[in-house]
Amino acid sequence: RRGQGTKGCIPPPPKRARTTDMHTNGSSPPKSADSNGSEHCPNNTNNNNNLNNNKVRNGHGKAGRVYVPPHQTDTVRLIGQHLLDLGLQETVDKLIEEGGSVLEHPLASQLRRHILAGEWDNAMRVFVELCGVREAGVTEMKYRILEQKYLELLERGEQMAALLCLQEEITPLNHCTSKLHALPSYLMVATPAELRTRSKWTGSSGTSRHRLIHKIQEFLPAAVMLPPKRLEVLLKQALVLQARNCVYHNSDFIPHISNSSLLEDHSCSRDMFPTETKQILEHRDEVLHCTWSNSGLFLATGALDGSLYIWKYNPQRYQLVEDKLINVQYNVGFIAWSPDDTMICVCGVEKCPEAVVWSVTGTEAQIKCRITQNTEDVLTCCSWSPDNRFIYTGGQQGQFYKYDLHTSTAYNWEGVRLHSVAALRDNKTVLAADSHKRVRSYNFEDYTDQTVCEDESQIINMSLSGDEKHCLLTLAKQGLLLVDIASGTSIRKYYGILQSDYQINSCFGGASEQFIVSGSEDNLVYVFKRDCSSPILKLAGHTRIVSCVAWNPVYTDCFVSGSDDASVRLWGPPLSTDSESSVGTQV
Repeated sequence: RRGQGTKGCIPPPPKRARTTDMHTNGSSPPKSADSNGSEHCPNNTNNNNNLNNNKVRNGHGKAGRVYVPPHQTDTVRLIGQHLLDLGLQETVDKLIEEGGSVLEHPLASQLRRHILAGEWDNAMRVFVELCGVREAGVTEMKYRILEQKYLELLERGEQMAALLCLQEEITPLNHCTSKLHALPSYLMVATPAELRTRSKWTGSSGTSRHRLIHKIQEFLPAAVMLPPKRLEVLLKQALVLQARNCVYHNSDFIPHISNSSLLEDHSCSRDMFPTETKQILEHRDEVLHCTWSNSGLFLATGALDGSLYIWKYNPQRYQLVEDKLINVQYNVGFIAWSPDDTMICVCGVEKCPEAVVWSVTGTEAQIKCRITQNTEDVLTCCSWSPDNRFIYTGGQQGQFYKYDLHTSTAYNWEGVRLHSVAALRDNKTVLAADSHKRVRSYNFEDYTDQTVCEDESQIINMSLSGDEKHCLLTLAKQGLLLVDIASGTSIRKYYGILQSDYQINSCFGGASEQFIVSGSEDNLVYVFKRDCSSPILKLAGHTRIVSCVAWNPVYTDCFVSGSDDASVRLWGPPLSTDSESSVGTQV
């Protein structure tokens, strides 16, 4: 019979010869056909089953079956499950008939049918038969089935039957004692509505039975009973992965099958990414530092001549307007906003013996305090505690202070030469990059310290991620390094920026901090995808060294860059309107 059939039929391989002719083109086979649709499981005991709630379809068919290669069997099962979830029962029946395979184990179909019908004794019997000698997790599933039975008995007003179920079936399991203590109290409820409220249960006519099936699906092997909505889960994972791999995906929006097309890969346009200069702000001298407020509505920029500007940001127009000008006694090398955005702490670059705290809430900025212990001090970096009370500041001459704004007292950790400092949200731990090419953790409660990581190159700058799990290091002549704080391991190096003799800053940015932006001595702004070592953008516009950058923490479609050309550039998406200045170009 192997030579019979219409033209184009492909005979089965020798090892499958015992299976009746399976055709690849849908032509009619001989009248006799394999009764179960599976050459490996004549009795339908170890194959996949149909999600049909009414009956099990085992591949019986009036017409011929199409040969489905073994590696495509799982795909057919997933499609069948999805079609059933959509209510296309007849389509699934035809799929099984033509494909000659089953969607789930026959016992699994029986179990599903018994649960949906509320036949709990039969459901328990089939479940035990299905699990066999398997022990792990079986008690948990038995408890869930019996709990559903118990609650449904109470809902129907059968208190005596429910009591017997509790005493003779649930209690001997000795599982989940906290719930077990609560179950007897349900015997005293007056109405089914009160029962559902107290037990946080949707009732037999709600979704509780389907939820029970989903739990059992998660427990049983996929070869026996497919996990719930498996195809939908896989599609969701694919969409999330595509968004993660999308170069210009700068949004907290997570693609979902309900709001995204499956017909093509997810891809964001470069026109939605900040690549254009929206505005140029002018200083009178080299810009050394820039930083956004925590609200994203104010920007502080400082220059070598001691000028410090506070700018107010309009996110709709991508426009910064001067709010305050502060004339600082020394050059402005570092600025840090307080957590509530009411104050800023300002440090210098060199020969600056103090850190000055300014109140910026009024029409004019006012000095709140000066942090200094000695005229020989050099304080070049600072960070706020999350409660607004303490400031941690230090420099390369060996000063490391914790200053209390309430009591005006300072605590000194001697002998630490700092390049960067960052306070953590636990209100006691501070990370500091020092002159010994290390990042160390300092605990100001018990005055203990430990090394987080070390490198062969000098650490120029350190930025902390918003979740405090990673820090970004700017290394002398070695690019950028991403470090896992908990383990101290290097995750990734970023190459391309030019840094040899000058202070260059870098930072995390974008939605969910998916990006890294950095200045460079070649007058360019470098943008990296966080999981890619090579830059995705090199933005031109500045005419001298780009020394500092800052990505808006709230309005993540913009960032700024400061340069030795005495300008600050605001970068935004080209598609936005009201661009008032020149356009930066991509290199």
